[in-house]
Amino acid sequence: MTTTTLDSLLAHDSSDMLGAAATLPTQLPDGLARAARAREAIQTSWIGDMGATPRTLVVCGMGGSGVGADLLPAAADVRAPVIAVKGYDLPEWVTDEDRVVCVSYSGATAETLACFQQAVDRSVVAAVITTGGELAERATAADVAIVELPSGMQPRAAVGVIFGALLGVADALGVVHDAARTIDEAVAGVSLVVDEHTGSGPEHGGDQPPALEFARQLHDRVIVVSGAAHTEAVAHRWKAQVNENSKVPCFASAYPELCHNELVGWEFARATGATWALVELLPFEASDAIRARFDITRRLVADAIDVDLRFEPRATTRAGATFEQLAWGDYVSIYLALLRGIDPTPVNRIHELKGELAGR
Repeated sequence: MTTTTLDSLLAHDSSDMLGAAATLPTQLPDGLARAARAREAIQTSWIGDMGATPRTLVVCGMGGSGVGADLLPAAADVRAPVIAVKGYDLPEWVTDEDRVVCVSYSGATAETLACFQQAVDRSVVAAVITTGGELAERATAADVAIVELPSGMQPRAAVGVIFGALLGVADALGVVHDAARTIDEAVAGVSLVVDEHTGSGPEHGGDQPPALEFARQLHDRVIVVSGAAHTEAVAHRWKAQVNENSKVPCFASAYPELCHNELVGWEFARATGATWALVELLPFEASDAIRARFDITRRLVADAIDVDLRFEPRATTRAGATFEQLAWGDYVSIYLALLRGIDPTPVNRIHELKGELAGR
C-alpha cells in the first residue's frame, strides 16, 4: 500500500467518488420522480387488455447503465420476466407482446443504440433512460418517451437514479406494483451503510470507515464474490465496481450453481500463486438449504483462501438488503483504489477501447 492514513488516502479521490456514493439514498427517489414525469407517454406505448402486463420487459444497457436490469428483479416483486440484453441485438422472440427499455447514461452507447433501432423497427420500445445524446435524439424523432437523467456523473455512480427510473418505467407498464414502497425500502437499506461512512473525512482523521477496514483485508488479493437469489445481481455489481474503481480483476458467482463447478476449482487454487479472498453476500431471509451451502462451501475452501468476509443483511426487506449490500461493494471498491494510490473515477482502458473501435 502506498499510503495508510485516512487523510492521505482521501487525497487520491480527486473526482470525489466517495461523495457520489453518499448520494445513493437521494438518487433512488429522484429516479422514480423522473420516470413519473414521463408516465403518460410510457403507458401510451403499451396498448394491452385492462390490467395486462407485457409478456416480458426487455432492458437494453451496458456497464453501469445496464445494472438496473439486473437489480430490478432482485429488489422488486415483478409481474413479468425482466430480461437484460447486454449486446447489439434484441432476441428474435421479442414481439409486440413485449416492451423494451433502452438505457444509456451517455446516450452514445453503440450496443444500446443498435438495440433501440431494432426495437423501433418492431414497434416495441416503451422508453429510453438517458442524459441525452444520440439516443435522446433518436427517441424524439421516433416519438418515444424519454426519462431524462441528471448529467455529470459516472454511469456506475448513477446506479440509484437509473434504478429508480427503470422501476418507474416498470411501474407504468404494470410490471411492478407500488414502486414507491420499493424505493423507500431500498433507501432504508442503503442508508445503513452510507450513514456509517458520511461522517468520516479529513476533519475526523482518527475515524476508520468500516469499508476501509474491509478493503485493507482485501487489498492485493484476487477477490471472488459469491451471492445467491437476489444477491447474485449484487455480486456482479461488486465485481464490476472492483474492476472499474479498483482497476483489478474480480470474479462473481452464485449459489447453488457454484457448488456444481467452482467448488472443485478451489482445490488447487494455491497452485496459481495468487492469494485469494472470498466475499460472501448472504441473501435476505436465506433458506436453510442456501445457508447450508454457504457454510459448507466456506469450510471446504478454507485452505485455499486468505480472507473470507461474510455480509449478512441488517435491512428488514429484500429491496433494503439488496441496496445495503450493493453500497458495501461501492465503498469497499473505492477504498481499494485509494489504498492503491489511484483515483477510482477514470476508466482509461474503456476509452482506449472505444477509440480503437471508432477507428475501424
